[in-house]
Amino acid sequence: MAATDYKYDVFFSYKRHDLTQHWTREVYKRIEHFLDMELARKPVMFVDEETIEVGERWPPKLQQALRQSRCMVGVWSPPYFRSSWCVSEWQSFLAREKHLGLGSHRLVAPLRYSDGEHFPEEAQKVQWHDVASFTSTCASFWTSRRALRLEDVLKKFAGELAKIINEAPPFDPAWPICDEPKKPEPKIELGRL
Repeated sequence: MAATDYKYDVFFSYKRHDLTQHWTREVYKRIEHFLDMELARKPVMFVDEETIEVGERWPPKLQQALRQSRCMVGVWSPPYFRSSWCVSEWQSFLAREKHLGLGSHRLVAPLRYSDGEHFPEEAQKVQWHDVASFTSTCASFWTSRRALRLEDVLKKFAGELAKIINEAPPFDPAWPICDEPKKPEPKIELGRL
């Protein structure tokens, strides 16, 4: 049965890594909490570690979630942009914006986890929320003063994200999805004889 409306408010896009998984989980839980305050209702977020069931085929479920999400939060880092899946998620929302004739990143809310200099040119041109000074691989971070400052950043972020959610275009079951981008063939240089 085809969907007739959005199922998710937010598609949470990030590059999974064992060292950052706890930090990422705590961030999306806080975004969800602050969105609850901003929207005056419980937001529905697609987060792959919670939403995809063991044994489900990942790409079809992912494509369905992309189409049925009002907007995307991207946790950007160099590994994010090296992941073909992450880039595909980002490009899918950019394609939707282009399809609608919206300006760039009207449906994408980025958080800069690290760097920025090595992001694709299109990502470098966008205003992101900078959380790089609050990233940590240690669980003890969440009991530190820096965690309190991060919460202030995430509260503001949630306010802006709520606006994106509230202004999302009407649902279209045919939103474009960018399949996994093909990686360029490696160039093998032969040494001179």
